[in-house]
Amino acid sequence: MFENPVSRRKFLKDAATATAIGTLGSFAVNKAYAADTITAVEWGGSYVDGIKKIATKQSDVQVNWQLHSGGAAAILPKIKATWPNPGIDLLTGWDLSLQAIAREGWAEPVTVEKVPNLADIPKKLLIKDSAGNVINIPRSISSIFWFYREDNAPFAITKIDDLLDPRLAGKVCFPAPQCNSNLQMVALALHKGGDERNMEPAWDFVKKLARSGNIGRVATADTDITNSISSGETCVSFQAGSFVINLARDFKIKYLTKMDQDSGFRTFLYQEAWCVLKGGHTDAAFKFANFAINAENNDEFNRSIAGIPVNIKAKTSDEVKPMVFNEEEMDKYIHIPDWAYVSEQADAWLKRWEQEIVPLL
Repeated sequence: MFENPVSRRKFLKDAATATAIGTLGSFAVNKAYAADTITAVEWGGSYVDGIKKIATKQSDVQVNWQLHSGGAAAILPKIKATWPNPGIDLLTGWDLSLQAIAREGWAEPVTVEKVPNLADIPKKLLIKDSAGNVINIPRSISSIFWFYREDNAPFAITKIDDLLDPRLAGKVCFPAPQCNSNLQMVALALHKGGDERNMEPAWDFVKKLARSGNIGRVATADTDITNSISSGETCVSFQAGSFVINLARDFKIKYLTKMDQDSGFRTFLYQEAWCVLKGGHTDAAFKFANFAINAENNDEFNRSIAGIPVNIKAKTSDEVKPMVFNEEEMDKYIHIPDWAYVSEQADAWLKRWEQEIVPLL
């Protein structure tokens, strides 16, 4: 696991997402379900496969599984529109969406009495609402970083400026701002002297990149990135670690996670967690979440998604070591942005992308 960083840092992911099934209308509570059946919203792919496997190990709570449509934040306006009856009991999210849920007051307060295994979760991962109530049940730690497919790259990529190299014509898969909360551009800004509050250097760089012809695919979801890299259409991108490690199971992937700061390749850490929404089958939702984060199940689930367990009694697999940082490495390679500010810029960044970058592609 992290060598103590989670006990020292507060990690506040659009990270891992998948194509969804259905609409919010499908979240409506089905009266045919018993009181101990909950509706849970999960990401697709290995996430839903992994958690379904965990669910089969118990029989106390039945789960009606639904999938996110797009990023974790995409569901928030739908919940707001249907509140206080969203028809969702257990909702997966990450730092950005969790903060929004805390602000809205939608989450049922989490206590050790309701979730006993919370005692084995580092307290620094717990997010509180304005009343001081814990609102999240952490289950995984991961990161978002740059990487490339070595067997499909024309040369060894060692710095951000390499993205402009003519040899990478059509070989860059660049995520649009709705992916990864636009951290790909925050990384560019950091490299060029800015940060999330000063993004002008990033916009300048992306304009050059768009004009260069090196962007062969603009990703609007994580599946776009994995499909593009897997097919060989492109060779370099920026994505959540769980997806990258899954790619590495089939391809030779170079992780650009522990690179000198001069390279411009920065890594962003985040947590994934559940929220139990108010007004539904809260007891059953807490019961299932508690079962899923015990040491054995947290280990198994994170192995399936290539994540880092949050339960301090769980084991960490060797393949996630590119995402494991000790305290010194945290200072050298990691940037934790102002998540609240980043969340406020989502619409403006996307609008600017469409107005200034899309015409150049």
